[in-house]
Amino acid sequence: MRTRSLRLTYISALAAGLLLLTSCATVSDEPAADLALPSPTAEEMAAIEEEVSSKPGFAEVLDCPKSPIPESQLSLVNFSDYPDDEIVNCFNFAANKIAEMQTDVMMIMYPVGPFLSGEVKNNDTDYRGPGFEPVLTADQRDSMASSLESYLEPACGGEFATYQARQVSRFAELGGGQQVAGGGGGSDECAKKRWMILSIDPDRAGPSKELVTTFFHEVFHTVQASPGPSCNYSGAPEDDQFWIHEAGASFFGLEMAAELADLDSDVVWDDHMSFVSNLLGNQEISSKFEDPGIAEKGSIALRLLAERGQLATSEVMDGSLYQNCGGQPEAFSPQNIQVAKDYWFDYSEVSEGVFRFSETALAQ
Repeated sequence: MRTRSLRLTYISALAAGLLLLTSCATVSDEPAADLALPSPTAEEMAAIEEEVSSKPGFAEVLDCPKSPIPESQLSLVNFSDYPDDEIVNCFNFAANKIAEMQTDVMMIMYPVGPFLSGEVKNNDTDYRGPGFEPVLTADQRDSMASSLESYLEPACGGEFATYQARQVSRFAELGGGQQVAGGGGGSDECAKKRWMILSIDPDRAGPSKELVTTFFHEVFHTVQASPGPSCNYSGAPEDDQFWIHEAGASFFGLEMAAELADLDSDVVWDDHMSFVSNLLGNQEISSKFEDPGIAEKGSIALRLLAERGQLATSEVMDGSLYQNCGGQPEAFSPQNIQVAKDYWFDYSEVSEGVFRFSETALAQ
């Protein structure tokens, strides 16, 4: 089972720490003889097991329970090493949280090699992302393009379908790394067509919390209405559309990661808030709602509004707040948005690994 492998990872880390501590415990003027460390006793192993079991086991692999197949089934193009059934299970697991799937979805996953640069070199596509060593063959890229073109053409027309297919194939040819969701426009039928792309670099090929949250983040984007005049998220000002859009996807990703690992969501949020707090402390991001980190910051702002009772978590998780441009009319009122901007970062560590918003942030 995947959960067992997580537990073994913790045991390995503890064993490494024990070895380091033991090796550093000897002080002598003479060279130390090579000493074999004694094997742990049964009591020591039991203590290690107990300590490991008390640590939260974050979801690090796409190992989801089987869920009912949604009416709009996933179209999958997968060149990664992740088995198709695991990817489909996780998509269905997420899709079943959505009250009403109103979109069709194609997912494209492809591998890239080692990291090369912060931006793709000689990029002549609409996509943006870091550069990796390209590993897809020409036949694989052609298959990817053909699949996307066939998926889009009936609803969106040949010109649009061919253009989008060539863009995706070309970016993969350049070694582009990305996690992105796209959508059609124009007619209602074309607007229903969504596609998400995940590149799998060597770091993501192994167990990774980031892969799990990113996967669910992008799935949520495929069910969201596009931000803008046609969908103003319960009246939110246009300037705030983008961060609300991104924040919803990150909020969904974190909550899904908690459910997948059978954790209290507070544990995942504490971990996320700690991560963002460190970025703020190191001045790697600012407190303003802008990139870098707009999705990460925005999700904490939504968490604040939820704790203040001004945002129903259920309306984020079932997509209704983002899908039908409805939900709570007051959720994104000018007053609530200003509170979110002013106080999203007003939290602190109240005990080891536990983060809480200040009384001012919760009551202002």
